[in-house]
Amino acid sequence: MRALSLCLLILLSASQPGPAQNVAREGPGGEPFQPLMSDLAVLDAAEERSDLSCSVQPLDPKLEYDLNFQAGYVIRVPLKDLAGNGNTLRVLFRIESLDGEMEPVWFTKRYDVPRIEPDAKGEAALPGKYRLGPGRYEVSWLMRDRAERVCAKFWEVEARDIDPISGLAAAPDEPKADEVSEEIFAAEPPVQRSRGRLLHAKLMVSFTPMDATKVKLSEYDMRSVVSMVRAIARQPQIGSFSLVAYHAQEERVLFEETDVTRIDFPSLGEAVEASIGGTVNIEQLQDKRSGERFLSELFKKHLGPESPPADVVLFVGPKVVFERLPSGSLLSAPKGPTPPLYYFIYNRNPRSYPWKDAVSAGLKDFSVKEKDITSASEFARAMQQLVEELVRLQAPQS
Repeated sequence: MRALSLCLLILLSASQPGPAQNVAREGPGGEPFQPLMSDLAVLDAAEERSDLSCSVQPLDPKLEYDLNFQAGYVIRVPLKDLAGNGNTLRVLFRIESLDGEMEPVWFTKRYDVPRIEPDAKGEAALPGKYRLGPGRYEVSWLMRDRAERVCAKFWEVEARDIDPISGLAAAPDEPKADEVSEEIFAAEPPVQRSRGRLLHAKLMVSFTPMDATKVKLSEYDMRSVVSMVRAIARQPQIGSFSLVAYHAQEERVLFEETDVTRIDFPSLGEAVEASIGGTVNIEQLQDKRSGERFLSELFKKHLGPESPPADVVLFVGPKVVFERLPSGSLLSAPKGPTPPLYYFIYNRNPRSYPWKDAVSAGLKDFSVKEKDITSASEFARAMQQLVEELVRLQAPQS
């Protein structure tokens, strides 16, 4: 566990959860965790302790774009209580479902505290976070330092959305507790696909910031867009994927894979991080229609009559904003039936740019089902509509 510097310890914002907690396991096979008897006695007593002075602020569960709930807490400890030549704070907590049907899940975290002067002012703030499925839970939490001083707190938490989520493979439908992965582009585990005819989905994913002065998406926006792609990839009706990741301002395709059964998220991440450098040549800057031509070629290659067929096509990402919008559709819709075409527009702040973007304008001749994704709940509702479409497409044709 990496050491935390003093500047990281002091007064961290409670609205920005920090390091995730690790689910406690023993051995490579993940054997059941056995806590120390002294820790178990504190937690089972369910009595708050403050031998080590601290306060704990629970953070309410919030639905994230991976369609799991994220909850957490912020610990605050007076710096004078940590004074000395260094200390170690060991956190252990247990999450139990109040609705049954779930074994207790244990989490651990250790903080290495640097040297702190005896006259230090203020307090240290240590955030933690974890993932939950829908339901009610009891959290039994303790923190112990080297001197065996203990702070123990207990609280209940309920994870639920205003509109119940159902039928989405990415969204758990029963109680669960798990750690939050810090890796945005971690590999995706295998998905058990449904029986019958499996569909082929084409994903056109934009990693273009809406603000043209930004080189890349913020970490939160990057995680949200990738989480949306993961949620789509987990639907069991889809058996294969073609994915194109692009940066419209830099006029580059960052990553592409065709007709694969699993999206290679680690390779996608490497390509995105390596390719986005904010470099645009002078001709592109002088040509006000350069970005429009890039999109036109992109659409022609992947939506035109010569492009490989797909059962459903999804554009995902923030709005693509150019200095000038395309004056008309950049590609004529082919004659005859076409696959359903969705545009999941990731737009956390719709007031910042309420107008149509270059992708919407460029696909004017197509029947595009646009979904303005302003929150994770909006994404869940859009996904439910997509799943209804997938089920319809998968059904035997009469």
